Amino acid sequence: MTPRLVTLMITGALAVGWLSGSSTQSPPPAQSPRGSEGVRAVGSSTPIVQQAERLRQHMVQPPQPARGRNPFVYGSRPSVRSTSYRDHETPDVAPAPVPAAPAPPPLPIFKLSGIASNNEGGTVVLTAIMNDNGAMAFVKTGDKLSRGYTVVRVEENSVTLADAEGITQTIRLP
Repeated sequence: MTPRLVTLMITGALAVGWLSGSSTQSPPPAQSPRGSEGVRAVGSSTPIVQQAERLRQHMVQPPQPARGRNPFVYGSRPSVRSTSYRDHETPDVAPAPVPAAPAPPPLPIFKLSGIASNNEGGTVVLTAIMNDNGAMAFVKTGDKLSRGYTVVRVEENSVTLADAEGITQTIRLP
């Protein structure tokens, strides 16, 4: 079979199917001419009056209470009047003010990023690569950092810092 013959057979089958489908369908119903059924007298609209009456009755009825609590609706609860002791009048006594404690100063943020070594004059000098409150700093023993901190010692895995009062802290590599 040639491709042309296959195409003709498919086209013929489609045409026969279409023609047979359209002949088996029932014709559309003929529209009836509007006679006495299409025109109503003004006073004879009983279905509309009945529907309007049902709507009026529905609007007059009180609304049905909601079932349960809606978790998506927030509001205050109605006040409940009780006769307990706490509802009796008592003199207003203001609580004593609590003195506010001064906030401690924020701790400095030092992070150790790495340690570098360098030979200077035949000795190994270690340099710490630190993050000093967001700024990169290359520090050696004896250098000053922000907020009065001093580098006391730089070792292969850690740096020891001292504040102005002499309190030390050691920061290690992660």
